[in-house]
Order: sequence, then C-alpha cells, then structure tokens
Amino acid sequence: MLPTAQEFRYLRKKAGLTQKELATAAGLSQSLIARIEKGDIDTRLGTAQKILEVIKKSDKRPRSVNLRDYMASPVIYCKSSDPVKRVVAMMEADGISQMPVMDSGKAVGSVTDTQLVQVLAKKGARSARRKISDVMLRPFPELDVESPIDRAIELLTRNPAVLLTRGGNIAGIVTKADVLKLLSQPE
Repeated sequence: MLPTAQEFRYLRKKAGLTQKELATAAGLSQSLIARIEKGDIDTRLGTAQKILEVIKKSDKRPRSVNLRDYMASPVIYCKSSDPVKRVVAMMEADGISQMPVMDSGKAVGSVTDTQLVQVLAKKGARSARRKISDVMLRPFPELDVESPIDRAIELLTRNPAVLLTRGGNIAGIVTKADVLKLLSQPE
C-alpha cells in the first residue's frame, strides 16, 4: 500500500527535505510533490518509489517546523468596497471563517464569520448591502514567512489569523485550524 498524502509529507519533513529538494533529487517537479502531499492526485507506483527512495537515502537531520509548511497561499481576500453579501458568499464558497480585507495589495482590515453574525444581529438583513469597510475589524497581524511557528502560535492566541509576508508582500495566511494540524501529525 502506498503512503497517504499526509504520510508523504511527514516522511519528507522527518528526512529534513524541502519539497524542492525532494523534487530535484527524485527528478520530479516541486509542484507535483506539493500536489501529492495535498492529496490532489493519485500517486503512481513509480513516482512513489522515486520519492521514497530519495527520502530513505537522505541523511539530513529533521529541521524545525516552518510556517511555510502550514500557510495557505494564495490568500483569499476581499476589498473594502465589497458588499457584505458578496463577502459572505465568498467565505461560504471557500469554506473559510475569516479573511483579510485588502486594497492595493495591503491589508486594511479583516472580517470573521463571528463578527458578521454580530452585525446581522444588530443591523438585520439590511446589513447585507453595506460595504465591508463599514463593518470590518482591524487587520490581522503580519509576520515574515521565515518566522518561527511559535511566534505565529502566540499571535493566534489573540487573533483568528496571521498574514505571512515575504519581502513586504502578502505571501500567505495561517489560521488556528492550520497550526492545530501540528497536534495531529505523527511524532
């Protein structure tokens, strides 16, 4: 039986390899490794054997857990001019409970499902026509994508999400649900 997507990811991390390093050593593309680990595709036996062979031969020591491995990218966001009704539909369609509000590539606010329920309770159904800028919260905190995961976890004790930046630009987002995946991984 072939390893599951989660098992491939676990084995790669345990070997201390990045997706790119594994892909290069196995003669595959990094995007294929990412899709395999995400479970988007069924892995062929030959491909699995190449990956497992590289992992087995790897003599790298395990590295610390990296935020890049848990972030969602690209970031799903709304604009401050979007109507509440549209934002709710986006969140519903993408199965997310919070999102940043961005204008010109910069975070200007945030919105959560809890906050939108509170708006609905106070303002009623007519609030669906309001702009998100009328009801948004402060922006999610930002961290460099290379920051230790412990810093993100600390911020997540007080915020529903953390935006991750690379070179001053938004590169991804990490939520409480994302970091809770650490608890479900094999040792």
